[in-house]
Amino acid sequence: MDPMMKYPRLRDLEPAARRRIPAFIFAYLDSGTGHDVTKAANTAFYDSLALTPQFLRGRVDPDLSVSLLGKSYNAPFGVAPIGLSSTIWPGAEQILARSARKHGFPYTLSTVAGESIERVAEVGGEMAWFQLYPPRDRDICFDLMRRARDVGVDTLVVTADVPAPSRRERMRIAGAPLGSRGNSMYSPTVLLQAAMRPNWALQMLMNGGPRFRNMEPYAARDKSLPITKFIGSQLNGSLDWDYLDAIRDKWPGKLLLKGILHGQDAERAMRQGCDALVISNHGGRQLDAAPHPLHQLPHIRSVVGNKVPLIVDSGIQSGLDVAKALASGADFVLLGRAFMYAVAALGDNGGEHAAAILFEELRDVMAQLGTQNIAGLSEVSVTRDNS
Repeated sequence: MDPMMKYPRLRDLEPAARRRIPAFIFAYLDSGTGHDVTKAANTAFYDSLALTPQFLRGRVDPDLSVSLLGKSYNAPFGVAPIGLSSTIWPGAEQILARSARKHGFPYTLSTVAGESIERVAEVGGEMAWFQLYPPRDRDICFDLMRRARDVGVDTLVVTADVPAPSRRERMRIAGAPLGSRGNSMYSPTVLLQAAMRPNWALQMLMNGGPRFRNMEPYAARDKSLPITKFIGSQLNGSLDWDYLDAIRDKWPGKLLLKGILHGQDAERAMRQGCDALVISNHGGRQLDAAPHPLHQLPHIRSVVGNKVPLIVDSGIQSGLDVAKALASGADFVLLGRAFMYAVAALGDNGGEHAAAILFEELRDVMAQLGTQNIAGLSEVSVTRDNS
């Protein structure tokens, strides 16, 4: 059956993803933290928004292209950074980078993804961005930046909203490895769950097993720690404003700061040379009481003005959600889980399927609204049902 007939919405892919990957992997992909209140609220917020269409505008042939920080993209969305993405589905980074390049939207490689900056830049070309969790060791940080720069990456996304590991209770219940704090990848629970998903296990074996190729060269210098513990020792709570200054001084390209929710943080980030902000609550994975990005957006916009691009993520699951975010004042959006459900469900075809859904949905929504281009979405009336 044609996947577009079987899975016409991105949300349709979640049950299929659950069936294809081990329970502890699905828990990592799907869960938030605490009671998942913020994760659920992210979706509910978008579902509560209504867009008022205008009619009698003749034929509408929507143009989805946008310009962001001096570069043109074929769509107002991109792929958010996703840690351990090749553990969710082996080869996910290259699958998504390939689709991003083909369709002209950015793919953001995580510091703790399975694939290396070098390989992803080769596949993703000018659509490849790099997300940085600044390590405690600044020499490692600056070398990661050098590697990204050397392969032509011009957009660096620095994540600010992971000051410490979150508890991820659903992952614990599922028996998932939790980096430096949880089960081993080779615990009986993990091995049993992997054996129940033989296709995933075979693909994982063919991909070289769980890997952290960006960090492996540095972990190899410290043989006293397994790589997960080495990464845990390096990537939690090291970023402060002085460190951000040092990153800005070393990075010649565009610098985005991800995870901002407070106006004072936004204003200081602009003063320290950030080119754009990603308004995000990390998909509900860090603080189970964090506000929704669109709730914070008007205040942050009032602080930084209209010349600073504001990008949002967290809870976006459709082309309709993309339109709602843009109509609410965002300049661009990022989707993480939505793309990964598609890859987990459909493997090599997942990136193409997710991209096709998003392009088709967004064009349809814009046609229904009577909007010819992305800029026109800012003129659409947005109301919220608070019941």
